[in-house]
Amino acid sequence: MKTVEENVNPLEFPILHMMRDAGSPLGAGAIGEVLESQGISISEAGIGRALRSFRQRGLLERRGFQGHVITDTGIERLANLEAAKKYGETLKKLMEKGLTQNYNVVDILTARRALEREAAYLAALKATPEDIAELENIVKAQYSGMEKNENYADHSAAFHKTIMKMARSSILSNLYDLIGLSVQWQDFFIGTFKMYNQPVNISHEKVLQAIKDRDPERASMLMGKHLTDVVDNAKKLYLE
Repeated sequence: MKTVEENVNPLEFPILHMMRDAGSPLGAGAIGEVLESQGISISEAGIGRALRSFRQRGLLERRGFQGHVITDTGIERLANLEAAKKYGETLKKLMEKGLTQNYNVVDILTARRALEREAAYLAALKATPEDIAELENIVKAQYSGMEKNENYADHSAAFHKTIMKMARSSILSNLYDLIGLSVQWQDFFIGTFKMYNQPVNISHEKVLQAIKDRDPERASMLMGKHLTDVVDNAKKLYLE
């Protein structure tokens, strides 16, 4: 298992990292020495090609014969790579726990998507006014947590579990519990949505509205779209 983003040049993280820490221009020779000390062996020509690529993407800027420095865009990109690394490591730890340890995370989340699409469909048909009021309160609490920059993973977990309850299908609930998606998982998912600038609360609110409108097809479709975003985010961090 690799915990890196898709389509990332393997030199991108170490070069941007050393550029940020250096605080002064670095040339290909100096970069090569640092990479060698990290166990990465590459020719000066190879480093030059990587630097040119990073420069073309606006991550680095050439300072004459002195070498290159990192740009604001490069610093932002490095922060995203560091976040991806962090969440990838968290995902690996989550996968080592419980019944999920012998399965691929993408397969698990794909199964979750199938379960929750069906649950949203049934919830739109079976939800009572009390159920809908409960779900509305959860979404409001999520927005409040987001505005206050608080952790709202428990509310996110409650949103999905409440829809499962509203579906009133024991087999769906049992299968969902078997997967074992805890608040820790929701905390991880929220982190990835923040990292990729995707407002998770909006997706939840759309599903809620479809359930309130008693539109099972739309509720199922919107839940599927929401969980597809979850799967796609996981793919960026977890590659076989």
